[in-house]
Amino acid sequence: MDQSLFGIIDKMGVMGQFIAFLIFILSVIAVYVFIERLLFFKMINKAKSDFMDKIKEMLAEGNLQGAKEYCSRYNSPVSRVVLKGIQRIGAPQRDVEMAMEKQIGIEIYRFEKGEGLLSLISKMAPMLGFIGTIAGVIQIFYTINATGDYNIESISGGLYVKMITSALGLFLGVLSFFFYFIVSTKIKNSIFKLDQASSQFMDILSMPTR
Repeated sequence: MDQSLFGIIDKMGVMGQFIAFLIFILSVIAVYVFIERLLFFKMINKAKSDFMDKIKEMLAEGNLQGAKEYCSRYNSPVSRVVLKGIQRIGAPQRDVEMAMEKQIGIEIYRFEKGEGLLSLISKMAPMLGFIGTIAGVIQIFYTINATGDYNIESISGGLYVKMITSALGLFLGVLSFFFYFIVSTKIKNSIFKLDQASSQFMDILSMPTR
């Protein structure tokens, strides 16, 4: 009996191989999205601890142009939100807040890229595994009906489809949900930083200029 990997794959039949291939493709996508999101958040969260202090100092001195240039040079989600606020200085406070809220919405959209895909994969993978289980059962009954043989050799292909696709689907489901949880947590933390910066900026605006 051929117990090699290729032998097992061969026994799975076309349907089983197709489902295993889909699960493999989804796993590659999930890993790619997860790594891309980790690198993305690592890049945007390289925040200078004194960023808001610098903005506060410049605005207190009435140096609006310097504050704008500093935000543009820094070029992060926080700096882009603050820049929108600086550009609306002189307008009613509500207009300033709305401009910053719109920019926060744009940044959140960027944060959430790929999150939905990870959630979808975490739900799809176990379902594909379940479809593989059904396909394996169908294969077993088809083989029995065609050959009239009940021994393990004749039905092993269906059993391989059942076990391998179910295991792969569940594994990918758990893995992609873990990826989704990590990315979702980083999104929430990044949104908190934007809201915090927006609140700090509005507090700065309430200070008298020199």
